Formats: sequence, C-alpha cells, structure tokens
Amino acid sequence: MKLRLGLILLLFVASAGILVWLYYAATREPRSPKGSPWAETLADLDACCRRKHVKSVQYDHFADIAADEKRHTAERLFRAMAFSERLQENNCATAILRLGGHYTPPGKIVIFGGTTDGNIERSIAYERQAYAGRGGADIRRAMERGNRYAARMLTWAAAGDMRNIVLMGHYRQEDRNAPDTGRFAVCPNCGSLYTSEYVDCYCPACLTGSDRFVKFE
Repeated sequence: MKLRLGLILLLFVASAGILVWLYYAATREPRSPKGSPWAETLADLDACCRRKHVKSVQYDHFADIAADEKRHTAERLFRAMAFSERLQENNCATAILRLGGHYTPPGKIVIFGGTTDGNIERSIAYERQAYAGRGGADIRRAMERGNRYAARMLTWAAAGDMRNIVLMGHYRQEDRNAPDTGRFAVCPNCGSLYTSEYVDCYCPACLTGSDRFVKFE
C-alpha cells in the first residue's frame, strides 16, 4: 500500500513538473539571435586571409618564372614573400577561429604570367594599391572593439605588405646585370621579411630569435 502511494506521489510530482515546463516554454518570449560582437573584425581578418592566400600562390608562380629566366635573386625574393604571405594568412585564420568564425581559402585564383621585370612592376602596383586602399582602417576597427590580438595580426600583415613594396622596389632599382647575390630571411612567427645581411638578433615585430628565421639563400 505504501509502495503504491509513493508511486502515485512520484507520478504526480513528475506530471506537475512537466506541466510547469510546458507552461514556461509556451509563455516565454522567443530569444532573438545575437550577432557576433566581432563581425567587422572577422570580415577584415577573412579579407586579409584571402588576399594573403592569393598573393602567396601568385608569388610562387612568379618565382618559377624567375627561375626559368635565371633571375636567382628575384626567385628567392618571390619565394620568401610567398612564404611570408602564407604565415600571415595562417595567423589571421587562427584569429578567426579563436573569435568563433570560420575561414575557407579561395577556391579559384587567376594566375598572371609575364616576365620577371613585368611581374615585379605588377606586384609593386598591386601591393601599393591594396595598402593605400585599406589605410589601416581594419586595424583601427579591431582596436575600437578592444581586440588587440586581432589588431596585432592585422598589423603584422600590413607591415608585411610594406616590406614587400620596399624590397621589390630596391630590387627594381638595382642593375639587372648585377650578381644574383640577394639573400632573404623570414620570421616564422609573424612573417616579417628581411634581407639576410640586415637581420637583427631578434625580430623587432614579435621578438622571435633570428636563429629560428627561415633562410632563402
């Protein structure tokens, strides 16, 4: 008898709980989905990733052309820039994942050909146009949202663009008949690119030791 009474009470409590839950579910206001507070920063990081991916593929192709033309300094420079671009793409992609986003590299890329001299000119023009078009706005947006981590990744990427412009401009100004002796080094952490003869003990951007730099010699 006591067992039957206990079972009845248990069923009553369970039924009352279910009714309370159904009433709450029916009367509560629906939650409106909230957008990510990093929406703009995620978009900027994604754009940076895609830009870096395209440039890395293009610079590797330009390096192959330079190798065919026996332009060894240009080949090493393009290889170093391609490696730097891939590192910075990975840095920004990691930032996207940490902010709850998702990154997919572009599937179709238009590859340009031409001679090494033309490829240097084309690359300088593209880097300058892209750098001027952003004007640091993506970095400012990340800073305004208080996301210093994303701002740092975007700063490293922008600094890499400027180094590409400077190094390609320096190569263009040199005599084409000069010996192909240019050597380059890339920081494996932030992707900063340097000429090997002016490498410091530490990367000034991220303080990575120069003994870890990837050499293109």
